[in-house]
Amino acid sequence: MLASRPRPFTSSGLRRAARPPATALRLHAQAGVTVRSLLDDAANAGLGKVRFIVLGDGAILESVNIFGSVRYNEVPSRGVLATVASEDKSFECHITLSKVKEVKFVKSKAKSGEYDIYATRFLGDDSKVLMSCLLHGQQGQYDPAAVAAWTDLATKYGESVTF
Repeated sequence: MLASRPRPFTSSGLRRAARPPATALRLHAQAGVTVRSLLDDAANAGLGKVRFIVLGDGAILESVNIFGSVRYNEVPSRGVLATVASEDKSFECHITLSKVKEVKFVKSKAKSGEYDIYATRFLGDDSKVLMSCLLHGQQGQYDPAAVAAWTDLATKYGESVTF
């Protein structure tokens, strides 16, 4: 029988063992996350039709479009803009990446009706909502693949990602 040397006792080994794996994975997944990488994941996830909502000072804009491909352009006065657009350009959404400070994945009950709302909220300074993207469906009748795609994104990134 081979004799083995006893390993020295260190507290760092205990800390690693006591940490729950889900939290460690969530922190690891967020470590290299950028707004751009999150948008690319969302574009490739298969979210389908999404209701884009932007609240302005005195106006609200809502439009439904497929959350598909995203392209990026450097604009000298604004920085990098992400653009989600329909193929015929009848819909375009531009997001100034440097303005996004946090993205939240929020599943909540509808204000009227017995169904869930699946929202991705883009927040800026002072946690002000820049834009919300909600899965689109009539009275909670969502495409099951879109719900699965949103749930996968929310699981990967957690409830909130800060930049």
